[in-house]
Amino acid sequence: MSFVKENTWLTMGSHGWGNGYVVVFEGHPAYKEDYNNINANVHGGLTFSDYANQLDWSEITDDMKDGWVIGFDTCHYGDTMRKWPKERVIEETNDLKNQMLNLVVEKTNN
Repeated sequence: MSFVKENTWLTMGSHGWGNGYVVVFEGHPAYKEDYNNINANVHGGLTFSDYANQLDWSEITDDMKDGWVIGFDTCHYGDTMRKWPKERVIEETNDLKNQMLNLVVEKTNN
Protein backbone atom coordinates (compact mmCIF):
# COMPACT_ATOMS: atom_id res chain seq x y z
CA MET A 1 0.00 0.00 0.00
CA SER A 2 1.20 3.49 -0.72
CA PHE A 3 0.03 7.08 -0.66
CA VAL A 4 1.24 10.63 -1.15
CA LYS A 5 0.72 13.59 1.13
CA GLU A 6 0.82 17.23 0.04
CA ASN A 7 3.24 19.61 1.78
CA THR A 8 0.51 21.95 3.02
CA TRP A 9 2.34 22.74 6.25
CA LEU A 10 5.20 24.44 4.37
CA THR A 11 4.27 27.98 3.44
CA MET A 12 7.67 29.37 2.56
CA GLY A 13 10.91 28.09 1.16
CA SER A 14 11.93 25.64 -1.47
CA HIS A 15 10.05 22.35 -1.59
CA GLY A 16 8.26 19.99 -3.90
CA TRP A 17 4.55 19.15 -3.98
CA GLY A 18 4.65 16.52 -1.27
CA ASN A 19 5.96 13.35 0.29
CA GLY A 20 5.58 9.69 -0.57
CA TYR A 21 4.84 6.82 1.80
CA VAL A 22 4.64 3.04 1.68
CA VAL A 23 2.99 0.85 4.31
CA VAL A 24 4.55 -2.51 5.15
CA PHE A 25 3.20 -5.11 7.53
CA GLU A 26 4.49 -7.66 10.03
CA GLY A 27 6.69 -10.18 8.27
CA HIS A 28 8.18 -7.62 5.88
CA PRO A 29 11.94 -7.03 6.34
CA ALA A 30 11.37 -3.27 6.83
CA TYR A 31 8.61 -3.67 9.43
CA LYS A 32 9.49 -1.70 12.60
CA GLU A 33 12.87 -0.70 11.13
CA ASP A 34 14.13 2.85 11.54
CA TYR A 35 14.20 4.52 8.12
CA ASN A 36 18.00 4.88 8.43
CA ASN A 37 18.29 1.08 8.44
CA ILE A 38 16.16 0.39 5.35
CA ASN A 39 17.94 -0.01 2.05
CA ALA A 40 15.93 2.06 -0.42
CA ASN A 41 16.92 4.30 -3.29
CA VAL A 42 14.57 7.29 -3.29
CA HIS A 43 14.95 11.04 -3.66
CA GLY A 44 16.88 12.36 -0.67
CA GLY A 45 16.79 8.95 0.97
CA LEU A 46 14.15 7.75 3.38
CA THR A 47 13.28 10.39 5.97
CA PHE A 48 10.37 8.86 7.88
CA SER A 49 9.17 5.71 9.64
CA ASP A 50 6.44 5.19 12.24
CA TYR A 51 3.44 3.05 13.17
CA ALA A 52 0.43 3.85 10.99
CA ASN A 53 -1.87 3.81 14.02
CA GLN A 54 0.19 6.63 15.57
CA LEU A 55 -0.45 8.97 12.64
CA ASP A 56 -3.46 11.24 12.53
CA TRP A 57 -3.44 11.57 8.74
CA SER A 58 -6.53 11.34 6.57
CA GLU A 59 -4.59 9.16 4.11
CA ILE A 60 -4.27 6.36 6.68
CA THR A 61 -7.19 3.99 6.14
CA ASP A 62 -8.41 1.25 8.47
CA ASP A 63 -6.63 -1.45 6.44
CA MET A 64 -3.32 0.35 7.03
CA LYS A 65 -3.63 0.70 10.84
CA ASP A 66 -1.51 -2.38 11.64
CA GLY A 67 1.26 -1.27 9.29
CA TRP A 68 4.60 0.47 9.50
CA VAL A 69 4.87 3.59 7.34
CA ILE A 70 8.12 4.56 5.63
CA GLY A 71 8.59 7.56 3.42
CA PHE A 72 10.61 10.28 1.73
CA ASP A 73 10.12 14.00 1.31
CA THR A 74 10.68 16.66 -1.31
CA CYS A 75 11.86 19.34 1.10
CA HIS A 76 15.57 19.14 0.40
CA TYR A 77 17.78 21.98 -0.76
CA GLY A 78 16.99 22.68 -4.40
CA ASP A 79 13.60 20.93 -4.40
CA THR A 80 10.91 22.97 -6.12
CA MET A 81 7.33 22.47 -7.24
CA ARG A 82 8.61 22.47 -10.81
CA LYS A 83 11.14 19.69 -10.17
CA TRP A 84 8.81 17.72 -7.87
CA PRO A 85 5.17 18.11 -8.98
CA LYS A 86 2.54 15.71 -7.68
CA GLU A 87 2.96 13.36 -10.66
CA ARG A 88 6.67 12.92 -10.01
CA VAL A 89 6.09 12.35 -6.28
CA ILE A 90 3.59 9.61 -7.21
CA GLU A 91 6.13 8.02 -9.58
CA GLU A 92 8.84 8.05 -6.89
CA THR A 93 6.37 6.58 -4.37
CA ASN A 94 5.50 3.77 -6.78
CA ASP A 95 9.22 3.09 -7.22
CA LEU A 96 9.63 2.89 -3.44
CA LYS A 97 6.66 0.53 -3.25
CA ASN A 98 8.27 -1.73 -5.88
CA GLN A 99 11.55 -1.70 -3.96
CA MET A 100 9.72 -2.81 -0.82
CA LEU A 101 7.98 -5.58 -2.77
CA ASN A 102 11.38 -6.71 -4.08
CA LEU A 103 12.74 -6.90 -0.51
CA VAL A 104 10.10 -9.54 0.23
CA VAL A 105 11.07 -11.50 -2.91
CA GLU A 106 14.78 -11.29 -2.02
CA LYS A 107 14.10 -12.48 1.53
CA THR A 108 11.98 -15.36 0.20
CA ASN A 109 14.68 -16.41 -2.26
CA ASN A 110 17.47 -16.42 0.34
